[in-house]
Amino acid sequence: MGIKKISIIIALSLLAAGCNPFATTLPAGIIKSTNGGADWQFANTLKNSQNGNLSSLSISKMGFDPGDRQIIYAGSFTGGLYKSTDSAASWSNILSKIYVYDFAIDQINPKIIYAAGFYADHGRLLKTTDGGASWNQIYNEESANNPVRDVAINPFNSNQLVIGTASGDVVRSSDGGLSWQLAKNFNNRINRILWQGNNIYVLLQGKGLFKSTDFGGSFVELTAGLNKVYHIGDLSYSTNTVENFSQVYVDFTVPSLIYLTTSQNVYKSVDEGTNWILINLPVKPTQSPARAIAVGKTSSNIVFTSVGSTIYKSLDGGNSWQTQGITSGGYVNAILIDPQLPQIVYAGIYAVQQ
Repeated sequence: MGIKKISIIIALSLLAAGCNPFATTLPAGIIKSTNGGADWQFANTLKNSQNGNLSSLSISKMGFDPGDRQIIYAGSFTGGLYKSTDSAASWSNILSKIYVYDFAIDQINPKIIYAAGFYADHGRLLKTTDGGASWNQIYNEESANNPVRDVAINPFNSNQLVIGTASGDVVRSSDGGLSWQLAKNFNNRINRILWQGNNIYVLLQGKGLFKSTDFGGSFVELTAGLNKVYHIGDLSYSTNTVENFSQVYVDFTVPSLIYLTTSQNVYKSVDEGTNWILINLPVKPTQSPARAIAVGKTSSNIVFTSVGSTIYKSLDGGNSWQTQGITSGGYVNAILIDPQLPQIVYAGIYAVQQ
């Protein structure tokens, strides 16, 4: 398959974000717990700002610098990319004027960061090699209104990148983003792309989880049984009611462990997706779908997930749950557990306009 697109590298002058049109009456942005999720406080202070803060932002993703857990990044659907160097006590805007759906940090050189998103009616992928001081555009989606929703880096080969779009394109690069090749079109919105070892996992909103072991050359469906529809004559029925898939976690140490958040609670696999176990959260059937998912690095029995503005915590791999409701202007969309001290947890709110 030939080259799909080669983007001209354009230096972007990206300044700090200003006011946000998606303001809510209740705060959104970032929250933090230092006691394992029993209590939460907002952590929305914007450094060197007299009036601005992060309380109106819709958070898309959060992540640690691989070499320093006090350095945290937070992407926003409505306000760019933010960086904290003091464990979320304060934040600086390092990329604005683009809606950031996802970002990826080079594990070998953390000054290299990729930001995937949407700007001026087109999906974009931006790259910094100096920790966010300057940015270059390395991918421009030709079709309009088609955001680049996801980006993932091969942890063992930083030149290999994979991005995913809202229209379902999986696009790959073998040279750090200088050239791109279409790997697969799923014709369904891509919600997450993860790279674990040599495996690429792609989560589609309506079709579930797929896995590639050959850099996107081929894909195997892992969740066919969760949304399979059977037809008998003019009648159809499904064995499960999973209509939408939200987020996926694949353990970086034990790849057999996978969690999925869906419209029907949380699913867990301990055999690399061959079989799935439904984990019933203590929620009412009419409540919102499960969204965020995070697992402790020190123990895979520590699991956090969310439904609406409630955060759920398990200390036994999902067998039992503790809950903590958050008074905010939206729902919890991202959760981040400190890699050394799991009692320290961060969460990002998706702001819902009031």
